[in-house]
Amino acid sequence: MNKKPGLLMSIAILALIILAGYFNLHSGEVASVHLRAGVNPDSILYVCPVADSMWDSIASILSNLRKQIIMGITFAVIVLAFCWGWALYQNLLKDKFNKDAYKNSWGLTKFFFWVTIVFVLALHTPNYFRTVTIKNHGQNSQWVLCESFSPNARAVSAKAVFSR
Repeated sequence: MNKKPGLLMSIAILALIILAGYFNLHSGEVASVHLRAGVNPDSILYVCPVADSMWDSIASILSNLRKQIIMGITFAVIVLAFCWGWALYQNLLKDKFNKDAYKNSWGLTKFFFWVTIVFVLALHTPNYFRTVTIKNHGQNSQWVLCESFSPNARAVSAKAVFSR
């Protein structure tokens, strides 16, 4: 008998989502942008207008504080190194291993690890990696790379697209 059917079901669903994403499977009709005759599809990139979302605004706010966040994380790592060093020093001083000396250091390590992961994920939203600039007659505009079947997709020459 399986005692954890929810865990098995969530693993199966996660595996199906990964397979569907990797093999580009869709559940409905896919409408794509049609190119005019004579255009080489290899020289075209598809871009969509930047859609503001809650995550993009959080990432924008945090990007203004990037230097302070990195300084705080660096300070935390230095304090963490001293905590581990102090616990090691206490064990070496007594000439025996006492695992209780590492309890606070290990707790701080786990806490700072997850805080760092949350900040990195909040700073690097998916649009962070997809944002491009299109050079059009001297005007710069912000777009994100997308698929040909995405809503509001536009085909542009790959030569006019620049990463941030």
